[in-house]
This record gives sequence, C-alpha cells and structure tokens, in this order.
Amino acid sequence: MVVKKKKPKAGIVLTDAQMSKKYQGSGLASEISVMPEDSLWIPSRSIYLNYTMGGGIPFGKICEIFGGESSGKSLVAMDFGYSTQYLGGVILWNDAEQSFDPSWAEQNGLDLDKIIIYNETSIERISDWAADMAVTWRSKFKENQPILLVTDSIAALDCEENINSQQTDAKAEMGNRAKALYKYLRIRNQLFSDLGVTLIFINQLRKKVGATKYEDPDTTPGGDAMKFFAHQRLAFFQKKQITEGLKERKIWLGNEVSVRMKKNKVAPPRPTFTTEIYFNAEYGRVGFERYTNLAELVVKTRVVEKRGSNFYFKGEKIVNGRDNFQEMLEEEDLLRRKLLRRSKVNTLSVTQAKMYRLNKNEVNRYPVKIKAPRKTEEEDV
Repeated sequence: MVVKKKKPKAGIVLTDAQMSKKYQGSGLASEISVMPEDSLWIPSRSIYLNYTMGGGIPFGKICEIFGGESSGKSLVAMDFGYSTQYLGGVILWNDAEQSFDPSWAEQNGLDLDKIIIYNETSIERISDWAADMAVTWRSKFKENQPILLVTDSIAALDCEENINSQQTDAKAEMGNRAKALYKYLRIRNQLFSDLGVTLIFINQLRKKVGATKYEDPDTTPGGDAMKFFAHQRLAFFQKKQITEGLKERKIWLGNEVSVRMKKNKVAPPRPTFTTEIYFNAEYGRVGFERYTNLAELVVKTRVVEKRGSNFYFKGEKIVNGRDNFQEMLEEEDLLRRKLLRRSKVNTLSVTQAKMYRLNKNEVNRYPVKIKAPRKTEEEDV
C-alpha cells in the first residue's frame, strides 16, 4: 500500500527568522528598501535633464528613449554611457540597427575598450546574451560600478520565428515580435533589478493611424511591453535646426529639441523643456548643451529667489536679468557648484561620492553567487 505524503499547507505561522529564510527579499520596507538619499542613479551630463528625470536613470531600472530622426536618441544614450564609464562601469551595446560608429562614440567621450558590442536583431538571442553579460560583468565588479545595457533600437528587433520564416509566408509578424519582447522583459526584469543593470531601449516614433483629436497621435513600435515595464519613458522632438553662416553658406551644427517625460515611476512628473544638441565636430562641440536652463533650475528648487528681473541668494542680489544670470552660472564654476549642491540635483560628482561612501564601508549591493561548474565523468577520471 502506497502512502501519499501530505503536501505542506500554505498560510502557516512563521517566525521572523523562518520568514527571512523561506522568502528571501521579504521584510519591512524600512529595512529592505534603499532610501532616496542612498540610491544610485546614472546621471547624464545635462544637468536639467537629470532634474527632469529625477536624477538620471536608477540602477536596475528601464528607460525607453524615443523620438524622430536627428532628435538625439542615440546621443543621449551615449551621454549616459559616458557617465557609466566615468563611474568605472561598462556599456553593453546591442547594435540591432548596425549603425554604431566608433569614431562618433569617441567624439562623445566614450572609451571603446569599455563597450561590449553585439550585432544581433533576434530578441531571443539578445535576451540570453544580456543575461549572460549581466551576470559575468557584475561578478567582476565589487564596488557597485554601473552596468548600462543599451538596445538600439526596438524598431530593428524581431523574433526567431519571423527571422527564420519566408517573407511570403509570414503571418501576424508584428504580434510575434511584440510577444517576444514582452517575454524578454518579463523573464529578465528580476535579474536586471537584482544585479543593478540599467537598461536603455532606443525606439522610433510613429504616427497612430486614425487617431482622433483627443488621442495622443504618437506611438512606438514593439507593442505595449515598454509602456508597462519601462520605469521612465523619455520623448525627443526636433524643433528647428541650429545653423551658422548666411544663405548658401549655412552650416548645420545641430538641432533644438523638445524633451518630454511621457512616464516616470521613480520621480515626480516635471514639464517639457527645450535644449540644444550638437553633432558637427568640425565646427564646434558635440553632444547636449550641459547648462541648459540652469537659471530656471535654481529658482525652481528655491535655492535662488527671483524678484522681478533680479536674482537673490541668501537675501543678497546676485545679478539682474535672466540671460546675465545664466551666463554667470556657465562661467563661474564655484558659484555653479555651490548652487547645484544646494539644489540637490544628481550629478556625476554626487553619484561618485555615494559610491565612495558605499565602497568605504565595504557595501556591495549587487553580490553574485557563482556556482562552480559540475565536473564531467572524464574530468573525474
């Protein structure tokens, strides 16, 4: 006679020790959650962009960056990549569009020896590669260095089923891609969060067919997965070209772009702002304007008081006129650093100081337990 073992019932009374052992990661929010002043973010070099996003992109979170052509999508990803390398981390760059330009990356301050490139469009292969790279690099890092995973772009991705099929026989193509992308995010989200891997997904912008005047006419390829899984969704819209010269001799230096936070689960919502991007190194700098709207920033954070056209700090008048104040902030390093420190906006130096305190106290927030490979029979012999 076979005696069936009784299955343990759910819903039993546990001690604190039993609970922490059985359900690792469960406990009081005050003891488990990282407080805002101790959280780690990857900032950009654009200070006002950091303010708008809440500090940049937090470790272990997902950010979708989308927009039209020449709106600065890849440029802002490289900007976050620069900060990642500056903080001692590594960039994992999935170049699905096959458009990564080493010389352009170097012009934006990136070190090619700290970028791992993967030229792949299959979502399934990218998922496995990302998981392996995340565990491998996190196991090498012991001082909370950032890991940035960039996918460029969602519009260029597809699933194995569509890639390996004949184009004449393909059915429900977009549905298959959307399902594969949703599964990728669903099964890897926990891993990336545990390892503190920050993700940037670059995406293109489409116009929704048949949208009414009450709907948002903008949409993005890849289904709705990013709308749910992304903690931040950042939209870039080109406004006008920045040129130099007259008539036929005009030189295109960059673009004026509008930056809009479409979603932010990690910081309060902040309004759209305008900045400049430059991409003609032969006639000037490249990248984002670092000090855009600094005058407005220190006023919004109540570090500086504005009365009429005058600006006051600690009751003393600094300067008259917004343009004069903006120019002063850009030129005087000590004043700018003092005001930014009081505004509590995240910058590279602020993040670097947080990492230093953690490392000084020997706190590794993202430990990796590596299992020893199982020996084969031949090795045993």
